[in-house]
Amino acid sequence: MSESEDLLALIERGVVEHGGDLGGWTRLSDDALQLFDGRVTLRAELKDTGRSGVTRVHAHVLTTLHEYEEEILDACLFGIGDTPEAALREASVIWLTGVAGPIKSFLDDKPLCMSCQAGVADGDPLQGYSRGDYGLPHLRAFVGPSFARGLDQGQILSTVDDTKPWFRFAAEFAAPRRVHLAKVSIVSKGEKGWSRELEIDGHEVSHHDPDWPAGIVGSDSGYLTRFAVFEFPRNSPEIRRRAELDRTIRYFAQNFSKHDSVDRLMEAMVPEGFDPDLIQEAESISTIAFSRTLFEQHGVQFSSTIIRARRDGSVETDVPLMSIPSYARARALAAELRETMTTDDFRSLCLYHAESNAILKAMDAAGDKLDLTQMKMYPCVVPDRGISDQTMDIALAKLSDLIHRDRSPRKKPWWNFW
Repeated sequence: MSESEDLLALIERGVVEHGGDLGGWTRLSDDALQLFDGRVTLRAELKDTGRSGVTRVHAHVLTTLHEYEEEILDACLFGIGDTPEAALREASVIWLTGVAGPIKSFLDDKPLCMSCQAGVADGDPLQGYSRGDYGLPHLRAFVGPSFARGLDQGQILSTVDDTKPWFRFAAEFAAPRRVHLAKVSIVSKGEKGWSRELEIDGHEVSHHDPDWPAGIVGSDSGYLTRFAVFEFPRNSPEIRRRAELDRTIRYFAQNFSKHDSVDRLMEAMVPEGFDPDLIQEAESISTIAFSRTLFEQHGVQFSSTIIRARRDGSVETDVPLMSIPSYARARALAAELRETMTTDDFRSLCLYHAESNAILKAMDAAGDKLDLTQMKMYPCVVPDRGISDQTMDIALAKLSDLIHRDRSPRKKPWWNFW
């Protein structure tokens, strides 16, 4: 058998031995494993293996949900052991411990196998109904148990509980499909705090948070990982809007260099059937994401929030960019666009936004003396389509106040723009 088939065989053996909530008939045939009385079918892919004193296996187990329009949940797994067999065995244990429970709980609509249902305000935690939402508010979500490497889970788990935003912004990142599998690893950096690695549907979406609010000091190294299955409601307007948003972002990016100006591109998109408000978001918000894919690697300190000038006359400050799907989806689509667009076209797209212009001006002015890691950007002011001049003036005044409060005569000037 291949290593992929070996992994499926190990998973089948574990499910059969566990029984109970994971019970039901199983069938392993060639490269497919049916579980839970045929309600799901698993396939496995071995991405790579490595040796550095130990064997490392990187595998993806793809679970097809036959009761949900054949949607596929992709779980990224790493197994480590002294031998390839031991590494595969650990990968199978991770799937059984962290992934099987949330999937079966989702299918049965009740918490099973050490999993919990998130965000049940009046639920009984002893029965697996968590009042905290784990960062997945207003969604049907089942969260698996965490497992650790290099950490003492006892004290940490009592602090890093369901009130912490484990899966924050996973829904905003998710592609326009109904059911998703998210994986989070929170990494301890000792006195420097914690970081977070978020993956959705395998490697379809990957996001790094350099500073995650664990609320406790961990060891100098080590991490906790857990998985969650979450669902948008059937026939959710958000899924339809997300699909249209993706179509708008792709078209805007792929046609960016084909027009004399962005205004002409935006005008040309309307008769093509694109929603004017989504066109505006692609131009004003998605381009922030493209800009940052170019400069984040150089250490520029970007604001995680924006100031929004809304059509109803209100002004919203401290709006997390990651909470806005037009930003989060643009970040998710950037890797795809980088591969499908020419290098020059993708670079031109990334250099369009005012943040990129500010950085380029600073580089031109300072030359080789500029240390990009010392550059800190203020929040952008992002207007809705058709706002009044008065509303825009109020938003700009709020940015001006922020800059005034932040600066002092002894500080070097920071780059700001709107």
